[in-house]
Amino acid sequence: MDTKKSTIRDLVIPIDRYPHLNENQTLQEAIQSFISFRAGQQERPHYAMLFVVNDLSQLVGKLFLMDIMHGLAPGLLKGTKVEKFEGKEGNYLDLATLYETSTFAECGKNRDKPIKSLIHSIDFSLPADTHILKALVVMSNRNDFDVPVTDNGTTIGVLRLEEIFMAMCNTYCPLP
Repeated sequence: MDTKKSTIRDLVIPIDRYPHLNENQTLQEAIQSFISFRAGQQERPHYAMLFVVNDLSQLVGKLFLMDIMHGLAPGLLKGTKVEKFEGKEGNYLDLATLYETSTFAECGKNRDKPIKSLIHSIDFSLPADTHILKALVVMSNRNDFDVPVTDNGTTIGVLRLEEIFMAMCNTYCPLP
């Protein structure tokens, strides 16, 4: 196998082609960004995560669909989790329906909330010359399937599990 071909460099989605937001943008703008990238017959969101940049266009974090839901309905997602009650711990999911009216009212009010408080910092990236199998194992061990890729310390793009999957199935492990 050609080692040049077996690195992740050619699998990277360039950062300018991957959806991203400025850290000062709102939940409404994040929602619009997620919705604008559609895929498939049922027009599902194509990405479950967006990258977040600062005013200098430097990568500062990630924003997931669930973060948007937490931003829109924080009362619901905090209110159905009970830390301790009569010696019991756990989630009481049936409480969710009791929050319906307040959740939908809260949802509309929070659309102008900045995303900054919802961002997950980026503490991991892969160098562009990482071998594809090493990248797969590292991503699996970290349970992180949208990873920034760097070249000489600069973020050049994103590696997703989908690109590794397609490379493995189409190039290295083709079906008969």
